[in-house]
Amino acid sequence: MAEQLAGPPRRPTIRDVAERAGVSKSLVSLVMRGEPLVREDKRRRVQQAAAELGYRTNWAARSLSAVRSGTVGVLAADLRNPWSMDIVEAVGQVLEEARLSTLLTSAVLPSSAAGQPRLDVGVVGALRDLRVDGLLVVGSVPDRARLAEVVGDLPVVVVGARAERLERADAVRSDDDAGMELVVDHLVARGHRRIAHLGGAGGAVATERAAGYRSAMTRHGLAGEILVQACDFSEDGGYAAAAALLDGGRPVTALAAVNDLAAVGAMSAAADAGVDLPDGLAVTGYDDTFLAELRQISLTSVNPDSAGMGELAARCLLERVASPDRPGVERLVAPRLVVRASSAQPPPRSTGGLGLSPPDPRPREADR
Repeated sequence: MAEQLAGPPRRPTIRDVAERAGVSKSLVSLVMRGEPLVREDKRRRVQQAAAELGYRTNWAARSLSAVRSGTVGVLAADLRNPWSMDIVEAVGQVLEEARLSTLLTSAVLPSSAAGQPRLDVGVVGALRDLRVDGLLVVGSVPDRARLAEVVGDLPVVVVGARAERLERADAVRSDDDAGMELVVDHLVARGHRRIAHLGGAGGAVATERAAGYRSAMTRHGLAGEILVQACDFSEDGGYAAAAALLDGGRPVTALAAVNDLAAVGAMSAAADAGVDLPDGLAVTGYDDTFLAELRQISLTSVNPDSAGMGELAARCLLERVASPDRPGVERLVAPRLVVRASSAQPPPRSTGGLGLSPPDPRPREADR
């Protein structure tokens, strides 16, 4: 006699939760949508019954049956960057208070053969198919024109970058010009003149930070010392850029990296070249992530108030969902500099022949 194979266990339904909790299906539905008018004792009974049964909301079915899905899509340009997670955590707290759920995913496909990141159009389309109430974009996403085309009229807020090409979208970002000015002011005050910037590659944010570096150097009369070594936002990019300068490149005494990951890569390159920090080389970052705080790294970094940006961006998205047709607004958040051991010492007076040289105390013609 053939043995009959058991099928997969039946997924619990709203009816099952209602029977377990002793309430109506409509009340269970209200609790699952996070409606605030449900009595707290009944809300707890429904939540307990759902937990005991292992009930999970079917987001696809919910989105097809409701005018509002109660979910928000979060597209991150780089899930490996700690800064992105700082933003996402702050966003999630605000949206949870508003009884909204978040669907987090990467906005970028793996690098192509050319090494350039590409927008994941499919995942954006999937979020639209799920009828998310709005979309929050974290960081500088590639192919913004294509993103705008796929997003259509969906309410959008961009955090950490400009809302370029996205009509009726808000932007919440750090004042990158002010941030790089803080870095250059700090290094110049410690006697540095030969300050290189590791950045300029990887999107609009990198371009703006490089422009902020150039502007600050020019303001200090150091236009002739401007040097931007191409570098993206990765640790590998920072290592390669710093190694190129330390291996017979143009002599520098300080490196201002585009972000903390690139700065950590630069510090590794300096260590491999036998250069002591900060006596032989000063290094700074941007974003003030948890990496900068680690005792063995102790990286001077620009703090853009990531938590504040994330909270503000989430509140902007709630406003935009409520009023999707209002004009887009850009909000700049003022950064501050957190000084740590990686740049706390005066500039070097000897170099050991590793591509570094002491600053020239004589004023250049441009400084007079």
